[in-house]
Amino acid sequence: MAEKVRLIDCQGLAFSPALSERRIARAAESFGFGVIRRILCFALYLLGLERSAIGRSLGIPSDTAKSIIKAILRDGLAALEDRRRSTRFRPPAPLEAPPIHLREAEEQIVVDFGFPDRQLKLSRQDPLQVKTVLLSMLNSGLLSKGQVAQAIRLTLSHTAALGRRLREQGALSLVDQRQGQQQDFVVSPSVKAELIQQFAVEAIRSGRTSSRAISEKLKERCSLDIPDRTVRHHLSRMGLRRIKHSLPQLLAAVKKTSKNCSTS
Repeated sequence: MAEKVRLIDCQGLAFSPALSERRIARAAESFGFGVIRRILCFALYLLGLERSAIGRSLGIPSDTAKSIIKAILRDGLAALEDRRRSTRFRPPAPLEAPPIHLREAEEQIVVDFGFPDRQLKLSRQDPLQVKTVLLSMLNSGLLSKGQVAQAIRLTLSHTAALGRRLREQGALSLVDQRQGQQQDFVVSPSVKAELIQQFAVEAIRSGRTSSRAISEKLKERCSLDIPDRTVRHHLSRMGLRRIKHSLPQLLAAVKKTSKNCSTS
């Protein structure tokens, strides 16, 4: 049974006009006169005053008083708010989190959380880390299966299977048993020479030295079918990543010096 509120008898109460004026002025500083007027209007309505008398006592048309009362009964506290002011009677609605995006930057996968300076960078050279983090986010509902499948370069079904394996067996279950064998892949000196040469060409020409790009160029130019994992392993082992930016600068400096010498 709903609790019954006792009617307040105001007939025997003494009101101080001066005190009321000061209190209303102080409250209006926080809420605004419009809000205070709506509160008083609804309070008088609850105390049993006629709507027309409410309008007269507050100095507003009776239709305005009726509209205020109707809005409060319909919308609750929201009807008391003054949208022109920052004061709110209800807590603000929680902000919807922006969607998470994945993008590639050279040899990295960047997890963009949609906020400034809130990015997670994962190295392509550590595929186990990439899989563990992205599949964990997939299992937590933060990323879609399509996003993760595209990032780790697997089919949707394979990605789903890895997600289940991670959830049921842990991160060690994601270790690629073939990885050691692929990294120990014997690359002859002549193949290494082509690898170094292609890396230098790409660094100077376009600066695009990803293992996949170099693997594709070697296949196109030399008919060498070397997995990009193997390319990545040898680029790292030979330290070629360290000269990616300095090599074009050094070549430009050499050309400039050679040109100066030929004109002297």
